[in-house]
Amino acid sequence: MTPVILKYTKRSVRKAGDHLANKDTELDDYFTAFDILDNWRASHAYPMQSMLGYFRNKAFDADPKAIVARRLKRTPSILAKLKRESGMKLDRMEDIGGVRIVVDSLTKVHAISESIKNGRTRNILRRERDYINFPKDSGYRGVHLIYRYNGSKEGFPCHNIELQIRTEIQHAWATTVEVVGTFTRQGLKASKGSDQWLDFFRLAGDVFATIEKGVPKTENNKDRDRLIKKANQLGVLEKLQAYAVTIRYMNDKPRKGDRYFMMILNASSGGIRIGRFPSLERASAAYAKREKELRDSDDEDVVLVSTESIKTLKLAYPNYFADTSQFRQHLRKLMANKSQQTNR
Repeated sequence: MTPVILKYTKRSVRKAGDHLANKDTELDDYFTAFDILDNWRASHAYPMQSMLGYFRNKAFDADPKAIVARRLKRTPSILAKLKRESGMKLDRMEDIGGVRIVVDSLTKVHAISESIKNGRTRNILRRERDYINFPKDSGYRGVHLIYRYNGSKEGFPCHNIELQIRTEIQHAWATTVEVVGTFTRQGLKASKGSDQWLDFFRLAGDVFATIEKGVPKTENNKDRDRLIKKANQLGVLEKLQAYAVTIRYMNDKPRKGDRYFMMILNASSGGIRIGRFPSLERASAAYAKREKELRDSDDEDVVLVSTESIKTLKLAYPNYFADTSQFRQHLRKLMANKSQQTNR
């Protein structure tokens, strides 16, 4: 590929980020800043690609079945992060270029992390974040390594690439957070939104982590019971299944002009009704009407989602597109074990 080289100074990149984060920025300044952002983002592709082979080789040495993927951070996500996180500067953002490794055990996560850190590479390890031993408040777990490009090609003076290493369970958790956030229109990934959902995922992260570490079930009973209770209160399994059906419907049955989909889930029967709309105006009107009708109903839930949001999920999770099946499998297993103990 022909590398996109950074055309601006680090100072210009930072100034552009400040303009983009400021809602009062003049229109001309905003468009100029957007052009700088576009070049800054695109210029991460070559450093990311140059590191990919090294990361992939180390991953496959530990696990030939490892999943290795890369992505440039989407522009809307960059803008949201600039506005959401106080003090965030565009030139310091470390995850514009990202590589993700997914393996089937904690042992392999740590082995790959150590192998990469101790291996021979010209690139510089800038930072390590161990979210397994020190998980985020949200319940997120994984190991993040931040490398700065230090290769021979000029034009990439301050480009950081973030490597995420996760187990399959940790990735299933993160994927499910993303899916629920998309369908409920909440920033759950950034710990924003309903306390009920945030508490559920925080607890799920804790319980799944104890399972992975082999903690005896008797030491995990209290948290497990709380998790099951919250899952039942939120109707988690029913909603995740409905989201999966909706995603398949949106992809398998496209109809020209349909961009918005309203899903009505009946928790008791498990039935799903899906309405299709060509415009946001018509979709919003139908959604508002149905939401008003179901305001006092504990049995039905209504969700409005667009094809753009599903596309976002595809870009964020190309290998496990919106697949919550593994998360659901673990949750069902916990519920089945609880039911068996209760019936003894």
